[in-house]
Amino acid sequence: MVNSILSFAALALATVPSLVSAAPTTEAWQSTDFPVVDAWMKHKSPGKFRPCTDETIKIRKDFDSMAPEERKAYTDAIKCIASKPSQLDQTIYPAATNRYMDYAVTHVNRTRQVHLSGFFLTWHRYYLHLFEEDLRTECGYTGAFPYWNWPATADNLHGSAVFDGSEYSMSGDGEYVDTGPVVLAPTLSLPHGSGGGCVNSGPFAGWQTTMADIPITYILQGLPLPDTAFQLNQSCLTRDLNTFAAQTWCNYTALDLALESADLAEFDTQINGVLGGGSLGLHSGAHFIIGSPGSSIYVSVQDPIWWPLHTFLDNVYTSWQIRHPDLANITFGTETAVNVPPSANVTLDTVEPDWGYFGQELHTVGDLISTTAGPFCYKYDVQL
Repeated sequence: MVNSILSFAALALATVPSLVSAAPTTEAWQSTDFPVVDAWMKHKSPGKFRPCTDETIKIRKDFDSMAPEERKAYTDAIKCIASKPSQLDQTIYPAATNRYMDYAVTHVNRTRQVHLSGFFLTWHRYYLHLFEEDLRTECGYTGAFPYWNWPATADNLHGSAVFDGSEYSMSGDGEYVDTGPVVLAPTLSLPHGSGGGCVNSGPFAGWQTTMADIPITYILQGLPLPDTAFQLNQSCLTRDLNTFAAQTWCNYTALDLALESADLAEFDTQINGVLGGGSLGLHSGAHFIIGSPGSSIYVSVQDPIWWPLHTFLDNVYTSWQIRHPDLANITFGTETAVNVPPSANVTLDTVEPDWGYFGQELHTVGDLISTTAGPFCYKYDVQL
């Protein structure tokens, strides 16, 4: 299947912005994981946020480690969100057919600002938090917010709890459709996966997507969204599980390289690809494990696996911060994707783009730099 450069492969070809850091303080605070960050936040914004305590902290878990009933409670909550009406103007956003698709539309609207930019990691961290809170407040979900452990499932995608297709999974592969190799760029392609068609198993069998793919060239060239971006384009959810992508870019060696990155610039390269090279990197590789629409930088949120995929990305980022406490409040990148048009470097004081109606309160990047301070109070079950 020819995707050309309409995909995450272009992440590997993007321009790398400059590095900016904030001077750490030596003030101590309650967190043992983010002492530098939490001390900086307490000094910068005293009393702004409710303290995170052992009594209030949430633990995010590996999907595969959760009991079957816990997994089903999570997918039931996602389907509950999808049963809620859209809160967006239907004359502007006909593709927003329900509250879940409101999240997908919001992601499309902010894609150019929050990818390949200095907002990427922290904007998505809060976006995940907003969805997690929505599951609780709108649908009464009380369980853990799970992550999909990419390297742990790389050698056996179909046998993992995530993709085994049972009622306790995130649904399985799509029906097999032989469309040939996946061509990402003139110098980068990967073999076809094991699916490509409609997902007909598990809790998201029959799930409908509502937006067509948008070429990543719109990001790279700094173009506004096409007029048809939010036109209703309803279709079955498709997947194309790709073991080659999983074993090539999302293995334990790749994970270790990311976690041992000496600075955030190197970390960004490890997760998003090698400049001008043939590597997708950990994060972009994970998107190509699942195929379209999950491999589209704009509309990937339409597939519910997006949330566990990005929760693991946040786990990788969090673990890198914990491993490098003196660098944990470093920022990297500019205010625009691939710095097109040229923009200022993002700092801890830079105000984040908004999250639509889900998160109207303004936050700086620094507000979102710690998982145990600011608006957050969560940890992961295992530090990577």
